[in-house]
Amino acid sequence: MNRTRQAIHLARHLSQLTAVRVEIAHDSGARWSLQWQDGPRREEMRAHLEAALAADDRYTAMRDRTIHCFRSQTRQAWAARAAAARREGILSSAIADIADVAVHKGGQESDEANALWRYVRELWENASYPERASAPEDVPLIEQLVVASTRELPSGGHTISELYMAQALLAQ
Repeated sequence: MNRTRQAIHLARHLSQLTAVRVEIAHDSGARWSLQWQDGPRREEMRAHLEAALAADDRYTAMRDRTIHCFRSQTRQAWAARAAAARREGILSSAIADIADVAVHKGGQESDEANALWRYVRELWENASYPERASAPEDVPLIEQLVVASTRELPSGGHTISELYMAQALLAQ
């Protein structure tokens, strides 16, 4: 079986194992890219990948490849991590710390929103299956934040940004 076919089968195996859609694409030379949304953290996916390559002879042609793991962040994931942090009480202290630093540095609201976005992004980095609500009571805030991530433009189009969600959280 050729390398491309093995990569397809490996992606299918990892998808079944993690219950998320996994794709493997050739970059160049010996470099490949493994990508997914939601699901396990990078370290967890790397462990699944290495276990599959070591234990399953169906992927022998992929063993000598450099495979980079990349989990993309979605608006849903950012909102779910922010909602969980708010419910757990850690978001209010983070916002207070961010606001305090911004005031001392002469920062503006956009600085606070950027800092909050980075804080929640770090929560996302460290969470497995970050798109999923941690508790049913998080769902309304998640939905509200996802809606807040889109703004209509005067031209009739729209723009989407996770930063808008951070601004909405700061305004609450």
